[in-house]
Amino acid sequence: MELRHLRYFVAVAEAGSLTVAAQNLHTSQPSLSRQIRDLEDEIGVQLLGRSARRIELTAGGRAFLDHARAVLTQAEAGAEAARRVAHPAKPCFAMGFLTGHELTWMPEALQILRDELPNIDVMISSQYSPLLADGLSKGKIDAAFLRRERGMPELAFRPLVKEPLMVILPIDHRLAARKAISPGDLVGETFVTVSATAPVLRLVIDNYLKRSGLNITPAHERIISRWECP
Repeated sequence: MELRHLRYFVAVAEAGSLTVAAQNLHTSQPSLSRQIRDLEDEIGVQLLGRSARRIELTAGGRAFLDHARAVLTQAEAGAEAARRVAHPAKPCFAMGFLTGHELTWMPEALQILRDELPNIDVMISSQYSPLLADGLSKGKIDAAFLRRERGMPELAFRPLVKEPLMVILPIDHRLAARKAISPGDLVGETFVTVSATAPVLRLVIDNYLKRSGLNITPAHERIISRWECP
């Protein structure tokens, strides 16, 4: 008795038809019938009853079906266990990068991972800072370069760099030629700030303006997109 005999028998029992089972197994009907007869001869019991419309299980066939399925399941489980031992899957390390900062941190981070953990697969994601923090909190990301998000006591943040606040102006703006601009110079200007998709950065900018004694209401909000063209 071979596994293919059991596989063929289960296929016929589930399909209720030699023709359909043969199609599902990509074999000919005469060949399938011969395999079933060989199985019945070896067991010494008729497993299938052939009526005008369909194939039906005999009492012996019904008793044998559950055992045949169990043997096939165990055989597949054993094969999978052997494959895992022979070809163990590489562990995966998920790393997140703040959108727009991939080129700054990714090359060095990947080099460190290759040197320290050469036998792992690295999965990269690029997201807004709140989404990265959420992924870390839920265990979907192992490490990320992001801003320190509030209300995340379960995460450990380590400062790596301080981001300078910069004003971006049209090249022909009256302030563009200056080497430095004070917050007061922005009074009366049309001010564009980041949107709520970057709440930490938005809070930093708002607090900076308040500390400078300015009450500047942004005329527009810039939605930070995942990919931006220059």
